[in-house]
This record gives sequence, C-alpha cells and structure tokens, in this order.
Amino acid sequence: HGHSQLLGDAIAKTYPLHHYTLGTGAWLVAGRGTAQDIADRLGITEGTNGAAVVIEAASYYGRANPAIWTWVKANWEAGNA
Repeated sequence: HGHSQLLGDAIAKTYPLHHYTLGTGAWLVAGRGTAQDIADRLGITEGTNGAAVVIEAASYYGRANPAIWTWVKANWEAGNA
C-alpha cells in the first residue's frame, strides 16, 4: 500500500459515512474536533498513514461537481462538520 492508500483506508474506516473522495490523495471529511484531532484519529500526526494537511473549514464557496455540494451541505447542516 502507498501512503495515499493507507490514508484513504483510514478515512474510510474512521469516517465511513462522513467522507467524500475528491480524487487521488484528496478527501473531504466531516468530523467533530479540531484539525489536530482529525489528524490524530487518522494516523497523520504520528505518520502511521503518511503525511497530509488537515484544514478546518468555517465556510465554503466555489465551483464543483453538484454531488460535492450536496455532500458538503448535508454534512454541514447535520452538524458533522
């Protein structure tokens, strides 16, 4: 497994209902806690599942596939984010 696959597997296991794969090596994850909490849970802090940047979002805007906006809106409104 490459690091991207290890991290992808950790995301799918830790947030099975609250993640969205954007493409190779890029995911949206809806979870409670700080960016560091998420990094800790996913094995990023210790390097177990590779390196990554976790960004906490306070708002969102842009142009993307409608499925992405549906996912973001549903998770945001559900209080998962």
